[in-house]
Amino acid sequence: MGYGIWVLALVLLEWLVIRVILVIPLFGIQNDGIMGAGGVKVKSGTGANSAGLRLFVFLGSGGHTGEMLRLLDNYKDELLRPGTKLIVGSSDEESLTRFHHSLGPQLAQQVQVTVCRFGKAREVGASKLESVRSILHTLAKAIWTVTWIKWQFVGQPHLVLLNGPGTCCIIAGWLKLLEIITMTRSKIVYVESLARTDSLSMSGKILYPLVDEFVVQWSELCEVYERAQCFGILV
Repeated sequence: MGYGIWVLALVLLEWLVIRVILVIPLFGIQNDGIMGAGGVKVKSGTGANSAGLRLFVFLGSGGHTGEMLRLLDNYKDELLRPGTKLIVGSSDEESLTRFHHSLGPQLAQQVQVTVCRFGKAREVGASKLESVRSILHTLAKAIWTVTWIKWQFVGQPHLVLLNGPGTCCIIAGWLKLLEIITMTRSKIVYVESLARTDSLSMSGKILYPLVDEFVVQWSELCEVYERAQCFGILV
């Protein structure tokens, strides 16, 4: 009986290692070529070519929100086509207000928008105890929300577009873990901030091995980070 348990554990461990190698883009096993010099290319990989795109973006407040809104505007012909189902994650009302203003009435009619609210990991001036409580609460809520988002993507052409801040690490990490467990794809593109000219942000360093496409806006970074791609200034 004990021998059988060890054999089962070994088989499960081997399966897990294989899944990690197949899923984590750093190993270079799978690459759908989502980004390209001519724009964004979205492939379903599931035979669901007739379905509309499922797109998730996270508005990280402040400069992150501004850059994400400019990304959506610059790639709206590819990303915000009629029938697109857009899921917007945000942790503050100001970012949502800016998003709805930038979307405009025409795009609002052709794109189905769902808003998912994420809590802030900590508030400025909060004590250590309050910060720990806030982080744990935010983490639990984010995991539940991201699991729901993942469910919307199953069997559909989809794209997760991130550009920071730290909440994006939770989102991408949990999506990849679900990909390992459920054997379904999660196509994630991370676009580094325009301000990062010679080094990556903390979020960028964490997400570099996890995301399917890692895009920088300054070619100098490609000399240091082999997986990085540069298509010029995108925002």
